[in-house]
Amino acid sequence: MDYDGTGIARVYDKARTLAPEALRLWLDLVGRDAAPAPGSLIIDLGCGTGRFSEPLAERFDARVIGIDPSSKMLDQARRKLRGDRVAFETASASALPIADGAADLVFMSMVFHRFDDAAAAARECRRVLRAGGHVALRNSTRETDFPKYHFFPAIEPIVAKELPSRSRIAEHFENAGMRLSVHEIVPQVVADDWQAYAQKTSLRADSFLSRISDADFAAGMAALRAHAAEAPPGEAVTEDVDWFVFVA
Repeated sequence: MDYDGTGIARVYDKARTLAPEALRLWLDLVGRDAAPAPGSLIIDLGCGTGRFSEPLAERFDARVIGIDPSSKMLDQARRKLRGDRVAFETASASALPIADGAADLVFMSMVFHRFDDAAAAARECRRVLRAGGHVALRNSTRETDFPKYHFFPAIEPIVAKELPSRSRIAEHFENAGMRLSVHEIVPQVVADDWQAYAQKTSLRADSFLSRISDADFAAGMAALRAHAAEAPPGEAVTEDVDWFVFVA
């Protein structure tokens, strides 16, 4: 999907922000399963607006290069920078501007399904990683259930076509010469309650929702708001996310 041809970059952070405890959850998993040492080079591949870029740099005392093909998303990312540990570059996942064996960790968040050539992206990850380096990947898969399914049935054909299966993700990296070391399903809170979830969803900063018809989106929002009105106050909205770690 060409994000530069949409207005998603302007509202992405507001619509897709992670609560501090959710962000901490994923950083804890990176520390547990990849353990980047101080001074490591981390590639935040498909970094978008840099939601994870500076947190990764700060948590692990690391250098981070955020890479994304969308200049609009990177413009938003650069506006948020507070320090000098993070740099951003425009590039595709199949042609990374990184030297062979230079990186200690490649981190990917909700981006693997958007790569035009996932096999080439996996090979590039292996190329830029040192021996013993890691790929840490969080992504929805075809097997994952998530809240939008229940209100926007029009996304189902897109999900079926574009989301990879768990086995397919593993196959790409294993074919690239890497070993799967961790796979688990991680529940995360995406909104404190259903009202907040409906508000975030209404911004339509989602690559699937942006491609259904306006009528289908409106019908889904009506169903979601009706559910939110009946939901118990303070009921958190959660979704499951697949977590993979591969070793070079």
